[in-house]
Amino acid sequence: MKLETNRLLLKTLDLNLVEAAAQRDTQAIEALGYKTNGEWPGSDFFEALPYFRELLIKNNGTKGFDSWIVVAKGTQEIVGGIGFLGEPDLNGMVEIGFATNISHLRKGYCFEAAQKLLNWALSQDAVKCIIARCEPDNICSKKLLLKLGFQIDHSDAELIYWKYCKKM
Repeated sequence: MKLETNRLLLKTLDLNLVEAAAQRDTQAIEALGYKTNGEWPGSDFFEALPYFRELLIKNNGTKGFDSWIVVAKGTQEIVGGIGFLGEPDLNGMVEIGFATNISHLRKGYCFEAAQKLLNWALSQDAVKCIIARCEPDNICSKKLLLKLGFQIDHSDAELIYWKYCKKM
């Protein structure tokens, strides 16, 4: 699957890209048509690769409720990642996560990608609410979630939990 903004392409992962990322094989990533400076995949995403690999296998491909890469149109460089932690639950909730490579922070890529993916998710009949979480000291994520229209649902000592519900 592919979504497009003015500056970015959002593409779902496939097994070839998951395998290349799991090996941190920049040559294999570049052989798939992307540029990388080695920052992608970041540590959190790297740890989640086995989970996303299993989702792809279980679903015989993507349904969009898994991981997407964020690619700069002009250069085909992977500038970050975004996605969901699986399909909506029985209540129509799905959790989103995102990260921008350090060298591409403060360029608005994460907002642009998140806004596009939010709109896509909210256009799916099964989605009623999108949730997110971040650490209390993660100022950038907090600002981004507020700018996207998320509201704080609750918090604990470790995390702030956010919610964005479909307008009926």
